[in-house]
Amino acid sequence: MRFVTAAITIAAACASAAVASAAPARLSDVDFIAANRCLGIESTKTFSAPDADALRQLVKAQSWGRDSFIYDKADQARDDGQRDASRSGAENNARLTGERDGVCRALVSTTTAAAAGGSHNMVQ
Repeated sequence: MRFVTAAITIAAACASAAVASAAPARLSDVDFIAANRCLGIESTKTFSAPDADALRQLVKAQSWGRDSFIYDKADQARDDGQRDASRSGAENNARLTGERDGVCRALVSTTTAAAAGGSHNMVQ
């Protein structure tokens, strides 16, 4: 009976470790706010990007367990991103294009790579 209990306990521990390694890394609050700003920028016609859906899923997946203050800052950052993207001007457009192609793309690529890497390790 002890052997069965020990085997079940070990199996449960291995399963929870596998799920934890497959989940994307948790974003810091600063990165979560930055991802929301990126979502605001990429939700406009001018700065839409192919990875906007991945960014939307990232923000949704990373939103649990945050303080209400962080939610408020994230909403404000998303609104500011949309407002900045709606302004015209060559300098503004160049700055936001750089932000979209730099920070925003890096946020999406690092978290999706962590998820893909975690699931890849399970297969090995």
